[in-house]
Amino acid sequence: MSLQFTSISLSMTVVVPEAALEQHIAASPSIVSEEIVAAVKEYEKAHKLGYFPAIDFYINNNGIDPDLLDAMQSISWVVTNMVRNEIRIKMRPVFSNIKFETIQSLAQTLPPVRIKDEKLTQKLMEHFNTTTVKVNLTATLIQKFIDKETAEKLAKNLAYQWLKGSFEKVTVNSSKALD
Repeated sequence: MSLQFTSISLSMTVVVPEAALEQHIAASPSIVSEEIVAAVKEYEKAHKLGYFPAIDFYINNNGIDPDLLDAMQSISWVVTNMVRNEIRIKMRPVFSNIKFETIQSLAQTLPPVRIKDEKLTQKLMEHFNTTTVKVNLTATLIQKFIDKETAEKLAKNLAYQWLKGSFEKVTVNSSKALD
């Protein structure tokens, strides 16, 4: 039986434990996140936007203290690099090739939170948590002939199993075999 190379697109979200960051950064990620949330809520209240924009909006409009934004971006830079390295190291034994498409701090994206949400502060804290990273990558799986659906499930399970010990939380959001 011959071997088959199957490229799988994986989308996942991982949370880096704060303890793993202590020696690499000066500011506490949870304190920076709390301050960002307070500033975002204050800005929305003052300007009545009706929604919470992505962090770039606040950068472009001087809506948040620049030092606080610098701290957030520094933490995000360290965290995304740690995630890239850890995924590469942990997944290398099970995938023949790993190509990162995007690695982005969740705090850099548009918050999926509504103004009138009962759990507004909690959801904003989860969103602006600088230790949460979204990762999209393509991994190549070498297996004896298996169908695409099985390859997708296998890749999803392998990614989770090999990464769960390295991160506080791992969620494999999707797995899709590429043609």
